[in-house]
Amino acid sequence: MIPWKRIGVALKSGQSGVEPLLRRIVADVSEHGLELILEREVARVLDSDSDSDLEQVAARADLLIVLGGDGSMLAAARAIGEREVAILGINVGRLGFLADVSPDEVEAALAAVLGGDYRIRERSRLEVTCLKQGCEPQVDLVLNDAVITKGTALARLIELEVLIDQNVVASYRSDGLIIATPTGSTAYNLSAGGPLVDPRLRAMIINPICPHTLTQRPLVLPDSVQVEVRLLPREEATLTLDGQVGMSLQPGDAVRVTRSARPVRFVTVPGHDLFETLRKKLGWGSR
Repeated sequence: MIPWKRIGVALKSGQSGVEPLLRRIVADVSEHGLELILEREVARVLDSDSDSDLEQVAARADLLIVLGGDGSMLAAARAIGEREVAILGINVGRLGFLADVSPDEVEAALAAVLGGDYRIRERSRLEVTCLKQGCEPQVDLVLNDAVITKGTALARLIELEVLIDQNVVASYRSDGLIIATPTGSTAYNLSAGGPLVDPRLRAMIINPICPHTLTQRPLVLPDSVQVEVRLLPREEATLTLDGQVGMSLQPGDAVRVTRSARPVRFVTVPGHDLFETLRKKLGWGSR
């Protein structure tokens, strides 16, 4: 088990009614003699003195406790970058698929985590390189997905050419394209008719959004491949990374996707596993 020394606490901005929960967390961590690093939103709620943003907290912490929903967890993963910081998610949002500890489980979850009764689950990420003509390549990491959609407000199809290991697979005429990790398979990919993929598998998913050719179905590939998506002439598009960051793409631009060598490390406590979460959060397998 990891000997925690510094624990960061972060909160989604605008949350109400969380002060008792935050004070419980701070008290439990303090009782174990560990250093607390409070993100500025947490400090505001607790009337404490800290102006550290999420990235600054992540840079100093061994364990990052995130109060929010899945968007907050994605933001935390982005803030961590390539650092080996573990994340414990407490759901004060809506679905909470990644942040799967509920507020009424916090006391037991903290006792387990601070007492050494936990597991570290690594979730693979994708390295996404945006290749814009005349510009230096821009590299980002995603935990859920990279999504390419139309660059205009008009309801028109976009045409994209997809290559796997430099071999042309298909040209998609669709509303867009999702390239997802197994973790992201329960997100946009699932809503777009893609498969659920166990996050323990080393895979990536290519899923066209509402393709014009109905036989073009989602592909599940080993994450050892290199995927490249090229915009065909006259096309403009938008690349969105984990729903957090967006950038415009012009005709002739390309997006290259490979497996990142830096996974995200989630802390899980007894009673929480993938299939329990699927049943509880998504009603999977219910009658």
